[in-house]
Amino acid sequence: MYKIDEVTKMTGLTKRAVRYYEEIGLILPPSRTKGNVRLYTEDEVSELKKVAEAKEVLGFSLQELQEFMSLKRTIEQAKRDQNVSAQDVLEIENMIHTQMEMIMYKVDKMMTFKEELEAMHQRATDIRKRKEQEE
Repeated sequence: MYKIDEVTKMTGLTKRAVRYYEEIGLILPPSRTKGNVRLYTEDEVSELKKVAEAKEVLGFSLQELQEFMSLKRTIEQAKRDQNVSAQDVLEIENMIHTQMEMIMYKVDKMMTFKEELEAMHQRATDIRKRKEQEE
């Protein structure tokens, strides 16, 4: 079990961000001591790391992250619940498909940006080499 100070060091998030993510339901509330100190499990720290990475690296908005985390919890619940209908599972599949399309859209945009940066780098290299030859 980890206190919030340790969690912030492990995840790179601020205490304020961790508390806010809990407040908006992005993460589930951790257990607490009798003194009301938050205690996070290894799994909860791992989940926070994923949230931080998705936000920073993939550029997910908080709303997109909330949808993703909600979907993840829904799938976990469906896996445990034997009373889930085929229609419920189909809806989950459709939500997953929507999430995958959103990610592919972002990946395509990132690849386009990467290609543009590579072209700019090549032009800069060509200019530098030409300048070095002129000197």
